[in-house]
Parts: sequence; C-alpha cells; structure tokens
Amino acid sequence: MANGDRASRAVELVEAAIGADAFDDLATRVLPILRDLAGAGGAFLHLADYRLSAPFDGASGVTDGVACAAAAAAPAWFDRSSDDPSPLEMRLEADDGQIPCTVYPLPVDGRVIGLVGLLGPDDECPANDMVWTRVLSSLGLVADRLVGRVVAERKLLHLNTYLTVSSMLSKSVDLSELLEIALYCSMEAASAEAASILLLDEEKENFRFYSVEGVAKPLLGGSTFPATEGVAGRVLASREAEVVNDVEADPQFYGRIDQRTGYQTRNMIALPLVAGEEPVGVLEVLNRTDGGAFTADERQILVSVAEEIAFAIRNATVFDYVVNTYCKRRQGENSCKGCKRPLGSWTPCMRYREFQP
Repeated sequence: MANGDRASRAVELVEAAIGADAFDDLATRVLPILRDLAGAGGAFLHLADYRLSAPFDGASGVTDGVACAAAAAAPAWFDRSSDDPSPLEMRLEADDGQIPCTVYPLPVDGRVIGLVGLLGPDDECPANDMVWTRVLSSLGLVADRLVGRVVAERKLLHLNTYLTVSSMLSKSVDLSELLEIALYCSMEAASAEAASILLLDEEKENFRFYSVEGVAKPLLGGSTFPATEGVAGRVLASREAEVVNDVEADPQFYGRIDQRTGYQTRNMIALPLVAGEEPVGVLEVLNRTDGGAFTADERQILVSVAEEIAFAIRNATVFDYVVNTYCKRRQGENSCKGCKRPLGSWTPCMRYREFQP
C-alpha cells in the first residue's frame, strides 16, 4: 500500500476508533481497517487494563477457533509486553496449525493497556513506522477512555444499587418484607436466578434459610445446617465475601442441601452479614442467569448491600424482642397500635407506629 493511502487509512482508523462507545464496537470498527492497513489475513484486540474485572477479546477475519486460540494466548503475551513494550513475533497455535502473528502493545501513559495482533505473513507495519506508531498510540488512548467509561458506569451501578436497597430497607417495617426486597435487589444486581439469607440461631451454631427468593424458594425455605459448614461457614468465619464460580471444585461446599432439595447450585457469591461486630448470618446469590461466571464487580456491589441488610436484620430482631418482652407485657398484645408510651428516641419504634393501620 502506498504511503499516501496508508496515511489516509490510518486517519480513517483513528476516526472510527474515536466514534466507538464500547469495547466490542471498537473491535468491530477498527480491526477490519487494521487488517487492510497491514495487509494481514486476520487481526485481534486484547484489552487487559488493571481496572477491568475481566479482559476483553475481539477478532476479525479469522475463524472462531483461531479467535479462541488468540484469546487464550493473549494474556501471556500481554504480560511479556508489560515488561518489554516491543512488538513480538509469535506463532499462534490453532487447530489448523501454526499461524504467524505479530503482536503490538497499545501504550498509554507509560504502561500497556492491551494488544493488537496481526495474523498472517504479510504484515506491512514495521515498529518504527511513524504512521503505525501513531495508530497504536491513538488506539491506546481510545481504549483508556473506554475503560474509564466502564469504571464510571460500574461506580454508578454500585451507587444506584446501594441507594435503592438502603431506601427500600428504611421504609419497610416487616422483617420478611424487608428481606424479600433485599434479596430481589441482590438478584438483580448480580444477574442471579436465586438468593437466600441464612440466619444464625440464638446459639450461633446453625444456619437457617430464613428468606429465599427465586427458583429455589419452594425448595430451600426452612432448611438448616451447621454454621461451621459450607462456603457460608467459611465466609462468616473470615468475614470476607467470596465468589465461587465452580462449587463442585470447592471442598467446603455443603452439597447436602442440593441433594435434599434437588436444586443444583453451579456458582455463587457468599457474603457475611455482620452488624458492627455482631455476626448475623450470610447472604448468598446463586447461579448466574446466563450460565456465566460471577464477577468481582458484582461481589463489590453486594458487599455494601450486605452491610445494609445486616443492620436491618439486627434492628428488626431487637425491635421484636423489645415488643415481645416489654411492650406487650406492660400494655397488652396490641401495644403498638395506639401506644401512649412510644420509645420516642428509638427510630424502629417510631417508624413502626407510623405504619400501624
């Protein structure tokens, strides 16, 4: 390709990249132009910035098998490029043999944000070519902008989920209704098909499926098991939330509940419910609806939700205890309705009275 044509195609590529609003859109827009610019048979894009919960891979002009092989090889190439941001002459091992491949790092602010790979023997883009260098630099900047957008959207999702749950919990006066709201919000936030809250008994020795939502509801309600068992026991002991994307490979997974109910747990996020220093139970969301893996982002969203749930449960439990042991003994079974002696400084008491019919 003549230098003038190459410069024109490079400008077209940069303009296409700037117009992209997502990673897959970026790959769709720029990879065909990259192939033409380099005279390559195929191209792939690998983004693996530290702010991403998972790498992104896209390809153009190759079979699905070659695209999968490139995605599998890219992380190792990315690690090498992060240490030495020079082009790599590689051989891609695919089902139909070895394919010559040149891998170019995408630089931004002194680091590598991803890779562009050109497949085939006709690579016309030497590393010291000024046009090609500017193309790579522009792609790095665009990729960095898109990563920033993903991070901003993720933070907004975290905030919206937290505010939604917090607002709903603050309005509820009934523990079962409160937990139903919390579980549906948790399922939506993590794209899960089921969720449950396992509460500790008074002796802190056993879990009980106090509240269950989703397809597991008729199967798990009321089930119990020791508080030292399962992933739930582990996260409550460590006070650290966990993502377990292959429960069968986890030696501590408590499979007896699945055996008893017939429900099949594939993956989960388990989060300890701790109000201050008091362990309350465990929140679990089960089985991502699309069959995929739960992510660190979804875990982080639910960490803030779990804290709200823990305090709401503790407050509701304390309120029930006070009503049953104090109010009803002194003022009768219908003490809350029309109570003349409310605990004016105690928010749960005042709120409950507001909702009395």
